[in-house]
Amino acid sequence: MKRFITRLLAAAIFFGSANLAPAATSDLETAVKLSNQWLAARNPAERKQLAARLGQFDADPADVVRILSRRSFKGVKSGYILEEHFSQSELQRKRPDDLLYFVVPKSYRPDRPTGLIVFLHGGGRTTTRRAPQATLNSPASDSPPDTHRCGDMFAAAGMITVGPSAPWDTESAHRWCLASADEYLADVIDECKARFNIDPDRVFLLGHSMGGFGAFHHLQRSPDRFATVIANSGSWDRAYWPVIRGTPLCIVQGVHDAQPGVRWHYTDIAYGRWTDKLLTADGIEHTYLEHDGHHSICYGKPLIAKYLESAKDLRRDPYYPHIALASPVGYGSSYCFGVEHNRWLSLNEATSGDLVYDEMRTHSDGTFSGWSLEHRTQKHPGAAIEAINRGDNQIELTTQNVARLTVWLHPRMIDVTRPVSITVNGKTRFSGKLTPSLVTALESFERRRDWGLIYSMKVEIAVAR
Repeated sequence: MKRFITRLLAAAIFFGSANLAPAATSDLETAVKLSNQWLAARNPAERKQLAARLGQFDADPADVVRILSRRSFKGVKSGYILEEHFSQSELQRKRPDDLLYFVVPKSYRPDRPTGLIVFLHGGGRTTTRRAPQATLNSPASDSPPDTHRCGDMFAAAGMITVGPSAPWDTESAHRWCLASADEYLADVIDECKARFNIDPDRVFLLGHSMGGFGAFHHLQRSPDRFATVIANSGSWDRAYWPVIRGTPLCIVQGVHDAQPGVRWHYTDIAYGRWTDKLLTADGIEHTYLEHDGHHSICYGKPLIAKYLESAKDLRRDPYYPHIALASPVGYGSSYCFGVEHNRWLSLNEATSGDLVYDEMRTHSDGTFSGWSLEHRTQKHPGAAIEAINRGDNQIELTTQNVARLTVWLHPRMIDVTRPVSITVNGKTRFSGKLTPSLVTALESFERRRDWGLIYSMKVEIAVAR
C-alpha cells in the first residue's frame, strides 16, 4: 500500500498545479478517501461534515481528482463486438433491454487513453434495438459500393466506437431527441469509460438521419460533452446557435438527399445550406461538406472519414473563453427542454421573458416540387447567459431572463494570486480572490458526471431583476 501511495504522489507532483504545493502523502491518501465518501453520501448533514474535514487538507484538488478518476483496464480484442448489454450493475438495472455495439481499433491499448465516437443510428419509431448492427459492421469483400456498413471507417479512425440503440419509444420518430436521451447518452459514455481507457476530452458525437436530428439536438443541449459533433443527413426545427461555441460542428449533407417518389424532404439539402449560412453569419466554427449522393450514409462516408482524419488531434476545451448557455433548447418545439449547465456556467434560476430563436419552417402544396424551406426568427420563453473570459482575471457576463447563476473557474482560467472581477450586464458583481477548493471540484463533477469538466472555484451571483 505504501508503494502504491508513493506512486500516486509522484504522479500528483508531476502533474500538479504550479500554484499549489503538493500535499503530504498521508494528506493525499486521506483526502482521496474522504472525497469518495463525500461522493457516495446522500445525506446533506453527512456531506456537510465531510466537507468540513476536507477543508482541513492542503491537497491540490487536481491531484485528488486525478487519483479519483484513475482506473485500470483489461485488454480487449480488437474488432467488432455486437449485442452487448450495459455491464455496470446500476446501468444494468436501469437499462436491461438496451443493446450496445462496439468497434475496437487495432491500435487500442488499455494503458493508453483513447478517443470515443458515439454513433447515433437512423430509423424511426419502429426501429429495433439492433439498428446499429449493420452500420458498425465492416464491408465484406463482395459488398456493393453503396453499402451502409462503416466499421472499416470507424476502425481506421483509431478510436473506440459505440453504437447504442436509441431510447425506446414507439410513439416518436425523433427518439434521440426525447427528454430521456440526455441521461441515456451520459450512461452510454459512462459505460464506455468503465470498459475502455477513454480520454474524456476526446469524445465525438456522430449522428445519421434520425441520429442526425439527435446530433443537432445534443449539440445544443450538451456541447460541453463533446470535442466535436458530426451531423450527417440531419435537420433541425429550432436552435439557439450561440450555445455551441467551443464545440466544432461538421455538417455532411447530400444534394440528392430528397428524391421524388423515393424520399421526402425530411433532411433536404436546404437544411444543410441554411445551417451553413446562419453559422457563417454568426462567426461560429463549423465545417460544411456536400456530396452529390443520396440519403444513405455510404455517400457521406468518404467525407466523414476525411473529417475524422483531420480531427484526430482535436480535443475538448473545458475552459473555452467564449461560451453561452440557453434554456430551453432542443430539436424543435416539442423537443425543447431545460438546460442547467454548459462548461463553466450554470443557470440556477430563470425569470419570465422571451429569447429569439432561429427556426426552419416548411411550406408545401403536397407535391414534391412544391416544397420549400423558410428560415425565420421567433420569440419563445427562455433564458440565456453569454460569458467571455477576457483574460487578466476579467470575466464578462450578459444575461437574458436570468435570476441566479454560477460561474465555475479553474486555475487555468485565472491567476489565483490576484483578484478576479466578474461583471454582469455591465455592472461589477464580484471582485476578490478565489481559492481552489476540493469540495467545489467534487461539486463540479456531480454537475456532469465528467472528470474532464472539473472546476475548483465558483462564484454564485444573484442577477438584479
